Amino acid sequence: MNLPNKLTVLRVCMVPLFVFLMLWDDLGKNGNYAAAAVFILASVTDWLDGYIARKNKMLTKKL
Repeated sequence: MNLPNKLTVLRVCMVPLFVFLMLWDDLGKNGNYAAAAVFILASVTDWLDGYIARKNKMLTKKL
């Protein structure tokens, strides 16, 4: 598994954390800030995996 694919898997794993932080009322505004931070981190990994894949001309092999 190449680095761009690992970043994609990491981003997919961030989705439940993002949803949890957005929906858990006990955290209040801190939960919203934490959810925003997770969203920003996921956005950066999206950009980064595309950049790395294009720069190194990486392709995922089909099974």
